[in-house]
Amino acid sequence: MSDIPKVPERPSFEIPPEPVPEEKLKRCEEADVVVVGEGLSGLCAALSARQAGADTLIVTASARPVGRGGSVFAAYSRAMAARGLPRQDLSDFFLEEFAANSFQVDQRKWYTLLDRSEEAMDWLIGILEKAGVGVVLEDANDDDTHSPTYQPPGTHAFVGQGITRAGTGISLAVNALEEAFLAAGGRVLRSTPALYLEKEGRRVSAVIARGPEGEYLRLRAKKAVILATGDFSANREMMAKYCPRYARDFTAAGDDYDVGFAVRGLYRGEGQQMALWAGAAWQRTWPCAAMIQGSRLGTSLPYGSHRGLRLNRRGERYCNEDMNGAYTALTTLREPGGEAYAVWGANYARETRFRAHGGQRDGPDVPPEKVLAGWDEQAAKGTIVKADTLEEVIAALGLPEKETLATVRRYNELCRAGHDGDFHKKPKYLQEIREAPFYGCSLGDRMFFTVLGGPRTNWKMQICDGDDEPIPGLWCVGSMVGDMYANCYNFRIPGQNYGAGLTFGYLTGKRAAGEE
Repeated sequence: MSDIPKVPERPSFEIPPEPVPEEKLKRCEEADVVVVGEGLSGLCAALSARQAGADTLIVTASARPVGRGGSVFAAYSRAMAARGLPRQDLSDFFLEEFAANSFQVDQRKWYTLLDRSEEAMDWLIGILEKAGVGVVLEDANDDDTHSPTYQPPGTHAFVGQGITRAGTGISLAVNALEEAFLAAGGRVLRSTPALYLEKEGRRVSAVIARGPEGEYLRLRAKKAVILATGDFSANREMMAKYCPRYARDFTAAGDDYDVGFAVRGLYRGEGQQMALWAGAAWQRTWPCAAMIQGSRLGTSLPYGSHRGLRLNRRGERYCNEDMNGAYTALTTLREPGGEAYAVWGANYARETRFRAHGGQRDGPDVPPEKVLAGWDEQAAKGTIVKADTLEEVIAALGLPEKETLATVRRYNELCRAGHDGDFHKKPKYLQEIREAPFYGCSLGDRMFFTVLGGPRTNWKMQICDGDDEPIPGLWCVGSMVGDMYANCYNFRIPGQNYGAGLTFGYLTGKRAAGEE
């Protein structure tokens, strides 16, 4: 478990920079809407605003459109209708998610996602089809509706141009969006980081930025500035104040604004800081939610973790194993030393349905022989332990033999009885550890993707002050939206963050342009 770092009395990120002297502002551009950032949400906002008739300018620190992953959720879409998937009533599911988030989230934002994501996704599908990009449905955890591993259908993914694995094609989407934006008369200033916002009275009126040659620019916004600058996980002080539990678990990615998929802290919270300097309050939900994924070794689910017997380093079973990867990471962190392990037999490959991460919905199951071959491949790499006896596996994992064997015997008794009297796992998930070869692994591998949240934001994506009044002319979309997530991003809706970025970006562009 990481120590909680100390927060300075006045962190440096709260101190605004000195204004750039007027004589150094050699260049001025003007637009109706200025969007800061060129990820999925920023591009959706910019293109939507441009289609609504607003002269729109993107200013971005990156040299190209950026994104990572590629799972994008919508409650329904014409792609789902074409596959014959019925509409689902997700009302009860959303209530379960509110409970999982301790009812600390802004429900208006969630219901906006539920009610408007179909419109936004169909809009995006039209853009992608013109660019020759395929839209598929990503495979998810097919399980009992009220299981914490269950995921509703609706996770869209993009394929083409050599990308075939679902959930990895966000570059196809952002490139198509930029192409459509430029074709519609939009403008992009690349390699031009925004520095701070200017105000006229209460209204945000301009963005001050630094160009690729070091020159300073004033970008006037007649209608709106939309911040879409990503997370703050690479800012140590911001993490210490707003997400202290995981502040030491994120490593910085440096100043690479073009980074794609990366399991580390990405950005330094520039947009969050600009909003604070302009008078924004911070979100009410504390701490901010981290996006964490646990080990997938030995998992049978696309978004899962090993579902058989789990042990802590004392050889004790410590949980009901019916959970996905994010919850696996959180429960593991609570155990002694933040360590946990899984042990299973070869029969697990034949007695459990296996689905691969990155596959398409309704694709074939992974056959037992391929599952076993995968475990053997991991064993050859040293990430999984394989042996002819349980004692050898236990020794290789460094677990106490007597205690661990007793736990395995107890677990097998529960499996044979068909009733988990210890942790109440459903009988159908109880597979005895019976046949050699036996396998084991550490569940300590954790991926810290990002941190979600930032300035206080109403359901229309307007950034608000401490009195909950919108700051005129200032909006935000994407990972920095405040009060959207609490506790931990749990992956029960795979692609929810990108789905919110799409939906809110699409709607915010229209609103900023005055269309909605």
